[in-house]
Amino acid sequence: MTKQILAVSAALLFTTLAHGQSYPRNPVTASVPFAFQAGDTKMPAGEYRVQRAVLGSATVEEVRAVGSTAGAFLPITLENSREANDKSKLIFHCYRAECFLAEIRSGDGQISQIMESRREKNLTHAKSENQLAVVSVPLSVKP
Repeated sequence: MTKQILAVSAALLFTTLAHGQSYPRNPVTASVPFAFQAGDTKMPAGEYRVQRAVLGSATVEEVRAVGSTAGAFLPITLENSREANDKSKLIFHCYRAECFLAEIRSGDGQISQIMESRREKNLTHAKSENQLAVVSVPLSVKP
């Protein structure tokens, strides 16, 4: 029985690693000059490293502050951009003083859509009080 469990675990690990290699993208960085929310995690202003990760069968984006413990794994939906010359950038939805990471655009035509957090959903339902501003922050490739 133990051998079967080890064999299945090894197969799952191999599948996960092989699947992860099908999403090659170098980590990118962005300097975000304001505090924001990534999923349900509040993030301070600062330098961030963004990279695609595969956890089990789910594709997620990892957003981590450089030199800090602040970070989040964000489930995503992948889409293709209709804009031919779309640049690499982070897209934020801002309502008054609160900003939420909404998209990661890789510059190669792929858009990682991030699910709205519960807090952002509450703000979008109160549209009469909260106007949406879309803010973009450029990404750069760093080794």
